[in-house]
Amino acid sequence: MHPLNPVIIVSKSVVFLYTASFKFPPKDRLSSTIWWRRVIRNQIRLTQNQQYNVGLFGDSMTSPLKNSLGQDTFNFAITAMSTRSLVEQLEVLVNSQVKLQTAIVAIGTNDAWYDINDETFVELMKQAAYLLRLMAAKHIVLLPAFYSSAAAANNPFRAGTVARIEEINELLRQVAVAEKLYFASREMQVLFENQVLKANYTTDGVHLNASGLETYRQILLQLIDTR
Repeated sequence: MHPLNPVIIVSKSVVFLYTASFKFPPKDRLSSTIWWRRVIRNQIRLTQNQQYNVGLFGDSMTSPLKNSLGQDTFNFAITAMSTRSLVEQLEVLVNSQVKLQTAIVAIGTNDAWYDINDETFVELMKQAAYLLRLMAAKHIVLLPAFYSSAAAANNPFRAGTVARIEEINELLRQVAVAEKLYFASREMQVLFENQVLKANYTTDGVHLNASGLETYRQILLQLIDTR
């Protein structure tokens, strides 16, 4: 078993650091921040001209897993990411000649919270699929956006609403059909109950605790095996 970092990175706190104001819903402006550009530069340093069986992309739900999915995998997830910053990240990685056989994309949770319309979300997801294929990805797996606790979903300062998560997941499903991607909705359901993140998998209602991360890691390992 790979040890997981139990420290939860609270992406909502990071959002406050780079948004121009505390207005809600916030926008994704990660690419304008110094810390995000430093993370991207470090990813380039580690992965330039490299080939991986699996590349994992996502936000603060996925970044705490670090590189715990075995050899020939790389976790590109960064806290606070959305489809907008994902596309910006992928453009850099394409230019760095990073190659993948399988890409697992866990994005959309922050899109359900950020200010983004449906048309833009779909356009960015399709662009992400195009860029992943430029990275030689033969298999692209989309994960659904994560539900939060009922309390967090009803607090606009903490998470997207259940209704918006549902809308984002339907858009992801549509993109998966249009782009011939695999939408791993069924596999992820073990983390949720009645559109709520299970209480034993979270301490703050938004992010996964150590138990949730291990369950999530096992889901990803099974997806990798089936690819």
